[in-house]
Amino acid sequence: MKIAIIGASGYIGSNLIKLLLIDNSRDKIVAVSTHATGMALEDDRLEKVDCDILTSTDIQKVLQGCDVVYYLIHMMAQNKMDFVKAEAIAAHHFVQAANAAQVKRIIYLGGLGNDQDHLSRHLASRHHTGEILRSGSAQVIEFRASMVIGDGSISYDIIKRLVHKLPILTIPKWSKTMTQPIGLSDTLNYLLAAKSVQLDHSEIVEIGGPEQMSYRNLMERYAKWEHKKAIFIYLPIIPVGISAWWLNLFTPKKHAKVGRVMVESLVNPMVVTTKRATELFPQIKPKLLEDVFV
Repeated sequence: MKIAIIGASGYIGSNLIKLLLIDNSRDKIVAVSTHATGMALEDDRLEKVDCDILTSTDIQKVLQGCDVVYYLIHMMAQNKMDFVKAEAIAAHHFVQAANAAQVKRIIYLGGLGNDQDHLSRHLASRHHTGEILRSGSAQVIEFRASMVIGDGSISYDIIKRLVHKLPILTIPKWSKTMTQPIGLSDTLNYLLAAKSVQLDHSEIVEIGGPEQMSYRNLMERYAKWEHKKAIFIYLPIIPVGISAWWLNLFTPKKHAKVGRVMVESLVNPMVVTTKRATELFPQIKPKLLEDVFV
């Protein structure tokens, strides 16, 4: 099997490549990213390709012969145009190339959230990207997840830094929003299993850990796990925009721009509402929160 990973140098993509190389020595893997050739990982089965999907016309050539393609990119960090427009353009470019290359299956990781709600621009764009991918000829598995708990996750890093740097946290209204975080290893297991699961048609699969909780509860449990004394003061009058600006003070510059976009999604509940993940992947048993903290 030949597998391509679009967004190979990203957090999920780079970790998925390692797992794919361990999982099956027969797979040929094409790592596609604007920084793919700078990846440190070396393996005879791994081909690295630099390609900007937003502007490049080479993506069709890259996808030739690929049976499965993982689409794991977002455009929140780029500076060329509004990220919502950029994500739509990138998805359309990719679908055209995948159709021409006769890709059989696309696996995409998006975000949870009810389409009937007033979704943030970030979540609405994630869902719209899934719609664009499903408009092509390939079968699509769109995973929807909330926060991924693992080393390198931007959203998780924000939680960690706030707990470590602020002994007294003034938490806004979104701290009561419900979420269902999932561990990195469980997320990767779903992505890995998706390349061979039997399906009759495209699917949207909601994935999450075994527990639903508020963001406040998430921070409290992380503080307890780290043996940190943290005082939480609820201030519902703090606007989401101020929360986004606040991140500049406590997050690295490389995370701050993406974090400001993602924090707007904290007002949207992100919980699993279907049992499709369990039905399709009964072998995967997501771990409890304290078992995935790092």
